[in-house]
Amino acid sequence: MSPRSAVAVLVIVGAVVFGLFQRAQSAALGGAPPDGARYRLDGGGGTGTLELTSELRDGTFTFSPQVVPADRELILAAVASSRPQARRLVGLIDGLVDISVGAAGAGAAGRTMIGGHRYPMILDLAGTWRRGTQRAVNRLVLHELAHVIDDALLTDAVVRPLVDAVPAGWGCDQGNSGACAPPEERFAESFAKWATGDIGVAVYLGYAVPPPAPSLESWGRALASWNG
Repeated sequence: MSPRSAVAVLVIVGAVVFGLFQRAQSAALGGAPPDGARYRLDGGGGTGTLELTSELRDGTFTFSPQVVPADRELILAAVASSRPQARRLVGLIDGLVDISVGAAGAGAAGRTMIGGHRYPMILDLAGTWRRGTQRAVNRLVLHELAHVIDDALLTDAVVRPLVDAVPAGWGCDQGNSGACAPPEERFAESFAKWATGDIGVAVYLGYAVPPPAPSLESWGRALASWNG
């Protein structure tokens, strides 16, 4: 292969990798999950059997010792900026979430482990901040927390109509975005938009899922009134 051909191949590969990074967000596959946990890749809507003990209600996020105070503030600011109904749901599950910060793997901006007794979460805050400052961080944090809410709190009877109310979208990048986005990602994307009141215009993060129809307010009515 000539030097010019090699450069051309590297440019093409770089463009493909950048495109994947722009699209992929959570549930990215990595190494073998610990304790038999699995990444959230299935149909959406957990068992909804979490026992909301007083200890759990009073708990909050567990941060890895490596998460510096400035990064903690970014994450907590994302939750604090969300609508009260979303904060209420987050407050029910945050005691189960273990947060670390760093590369999430496979070009993803975030990743949440589903299936164990707790929910390990890794957030690429540096990369996300570069792509949209606090607005993008808000989207990422609420998206990942939506996976926990989906699995720990909500039954399929609650989640399925919400997923069905999200327009199908267009395109099918890498088989997992737009019209091909899996149900759990369609829910998480829509939850993040509802929670922040931001449909994500010019925030190049996530799965290219259109905003819920007919409006964020009507879409989230079942979540706002959810009481288990």
